[in-house]
Amino acid sequence: MNSCTAITALILLVLTNLATIISFATPYWLETTEDTRGLWATCKDQKCEWVFESSDYRVEDEDYIIATQGLMSVGLAVCLVALMVATLALCCQCTSCNHGGFVAGLLITAFLSIGIGTAVYGIKSSKDVNAKISFGDNSHFGWSFWVAVGAAGMAMLTSLIYGCSSRNTD
Repeated sequence: MNSCTAITALILLVLTNLATIISFATPYWLETTEDTRGLWATCKDQKCEWVFESSDYRVEDEDYIIATQGLMSVGLAVCLVALMVATLALCCQCTSCNHGGFVAGLLITAFLSIGIGTAVYGIKSSKDVNAKISFGDNSHFGWSFWVAVGAAGMAMLTSLIYGCSSRNTD
């Protein structure tokens, strides 16, 4: 992989990781007039209750929220592994190594995991809570949800760059 492509791909990979971490941790996946909800917290009047604080916290936790939590966790873990491999590959001067294909495979896995997680959350929230895309409605998808959608798209774009650059070095 030539240096310009490697640097561009690594910058996109870092941005993908940042977007995934931000969307994973913030409680703004769904915004209603009463509260904001994320994967791990519900906030009302500047007071947030996190899923780890008590055992009876989220009575409304349904299977789709747990599935989204799991899929986003897998996506985040795979993105972090891809970042570690790509960063270590910059230091490696091995000419027979093809790390680009491996990183591309990891990022496709992250794309699928994050993409399926956001799709499941979006579809079920639309049906169960009547969440809308527009911001004028009582219940709409928050910015954390859209950052997760962007993270999935960035994972796919970055995987294409790594995949194409690894094909050029073969």
